[in-house]
Amino acid sequence: MTFLKRKSLRAGFVILFIVSVLLLLYISDLLPFGAKWDDGKGQEREVLPSIQEMHSMSHAELALLYHKYINTVQVLCKRIVRIGNLGEGGWEVCEDPDVKPSRPCLVYSFGINNDFSFDDMAADRYGCDVYSFDPSMNKYPEGSRGTRKWFYQTGLFETTEKFQNGWQVSTLQDLLKKHNHEQDKLDVLKIDIEKYEWLSLTQIYENGGLKNVKQLIVEFHITIMSGDPEKLEYIQGLGILKMLYDNGFKIFYSHRNMWCKFQSEIQHVDDAGCHEVSFIYIP
Repeated sequence: MTFLKRKSLRAGFVILFIVSVLLLLYISDLLPFGAKWDDGKGQEREVLPSIQEMHSMSHAELALLYHKYINTVQVLCKRIVRIGNLGEGGWEVCEDPDVKPSRPCLVYSFGINNDFSFDDMAADRYGCDVYSFDPSMNKYPEGSRGTRKWFYQTGLFETTEKFQNGWQVSTLQDLLKKHNHEQDKLDVLKIDIEKYEWLSLTQIYENGGLKNVKQLIVEFHITIMSGDPEKLEYIQGLGILKMLYDNGFKIFYSHRNMWCKFQSEIQHVDDAGCHEVSFIYIP
């Protein structure tokens, strides 16, 4: 073997060793960085237009933009863990070192539907105080459910009131005040409230409630098996997503819930009207 070949072979081994060490450190979360912005080289970054510009767009253009945007990951989370059931009831949380919930931590979970798997695992895995809310579950007593777990028959809404069907609903601000959490950070805010998320998120934003949220998990319902959403529904949905983006909430995980599948006459494809989306707050 010639000198040049031996030198080239040694250089190849050195490069392979360095790459292997860096890969091991990356997998072990030991590199000095956490969640990172996508640099734009690997995928197209979708930028939402202004609300005024949205009104000038066609129904088809808005539909395409909404479904493209909500399915686009905007930030890298190296360790995504499903908390709760693998099927319905579980949700994706980022466990990168700089955002992983750790004691003392606080979780508010809206929309339980008789499945506490997410809430129970969050309390047990992270040691968080977990407050669960659902106005439709009157067979469960209010108050403590065990160590670090509470349940209340209250729903999330843009106002604090009682619906005609007897359901008690409340703003996030009023619930935080009621439970003495006004000054606390919400490590995770989970919302699954069947289309009421649009009005509720608007109210939370307008009252400054988003500034205390580290991870936001929402199931967005642009439609629930009822055909194509109206043009104004797409504008509302895109407006809320733009508001979240502009205030530091970047998507690290998105999943189509095919329970809401519908045949789109606008796009001529089968699509999902519900998306389970997880955000990290990046200042």
